[in-house]
Amino acid sequence: MYWECAHEVADPGFEKEAWISSTLLSFGPCGFSIRSDATIIYCAADDAPGIAKMPTGPVSSDAAIITSLFVSSQRCGRGLESVLLDTAIMDLLQREFDAVEAFGYHDFGETADDEIFYESTDVGTQGPGIEELFKSTSSEFFVDVNFEIARHFLGIRPDHIGLLPVSILQGAGFEIVQDHPVTPRLRLELPPAHDLLSAAAVEDLVAKALA
Repeated sequence: MYWECAHEVADPGFEKEAWISSTLLSFGPCGFSIRSDATIIYCAADDAPGIAKMPTGPVSSDAAIITSLFVSSQRCGRGLESVLLDTAIMDLLQREFDAVEAFGYHDFGETADDEIFYESTDVGTQGPGIEELFKSTSSEFFVDVNFEIARHFLGIRPDHIGLLPVSILQGAGFEIVQDHPVTPRLRLELPPAHDLLSAAAVEDLVAKALA
């Protein structure tokens, strides 16, 4: 319920069901799932008060927002992210939205500006283990670095709220419109300049991912 409520709730399951029911009435279809392995959620900005928690909010007035994309750990990196992003983009395009936006988190472990990032965010002074993870240049630590810095900044692991790495969003055509050391906001103008996945490509990717 990170995105659906601006505060903690006593019964997240109940509140999530209530939010989906309300959003279906006010906004229309607000997500897709591939079995129990992957889910994407999107809505109007007014339906996601959790946006107020993000330093790069609010979302532009002409855009829908992709709040979250979850893929099970067994299926990550097999193409389901692309399938769901393109499916959501196609739906929003057909509903004549001007744009879609999303928040992401930087894959800063893979950039050349790690030291600049480290100094600008001062993450090393806030919590055990962060500085050691960040200063490591070994590729085996990159995922841990990404998760730990974003978790430290947000107060929760980014994958637990469906936040995607910036690289995945950029691969789908999104561009950064408001940068931030950890959680930038990205935007995709509709219709997108790139071709979306064909039905045959979607079917092939899903079949391979679930094999």
